[in-house]
Amino acid sequence: MTTRELRSEVRAFVRGFGLLDEERTPCGVRVAPREAHALAVLAEAERAGVQVSQGDLRRELGVDKSNVTRLIQRLRDDGRVEQDVSEEDGRVRHLRLTAAGRRMAGHLEEQSLLRFQSILDAIPCAERGAVVQALHVLNCALQRATEEPPRASDAT
Repeated sequence: MTTRELRSEVRAFVRGFGLLDEERTPCGVRVAPREAHALAVLAEAERAGVQVSQGDLRRELGVDKSNVTRLIQRLRDDGRVEQDVSEEDGRVRHLRLTAAGRRMAGHLEEQSLLRFQSILDAIPCAERGAVVQALHVLNCALQRATEEPPRASDAT
């Protein structure tokens, strides 16, 4: 496989899955994908009994400080997230879902599972394991590539 072939397949996936729509998730819910991911992170942390700070969310989503600040503000304005100043460190902001945020996170989870089930159903049974393994390999490669400085020969 060449760099161009990989790029072409990734681009086709991004477009086909609906990742370029900024107002709707790939599962069809009218919420920005970035907000949906933030709600999912907060819901998972809540179920695990873990407190999430604004910095934790920034790292988990892989966005910069100003983007996560705007994201949190939108979620607060929508009544989905509340933010508290840490008692231990006044610079740290802890986040938690509101009842509305919890409901939206639950709805997103349900719709996401339905969407992924329909995708899984469209993959021949004998190839499902290979698809998941290929995605795992791709995610590991993305992580390694992110940690290494890009080379001049790398195409975007």
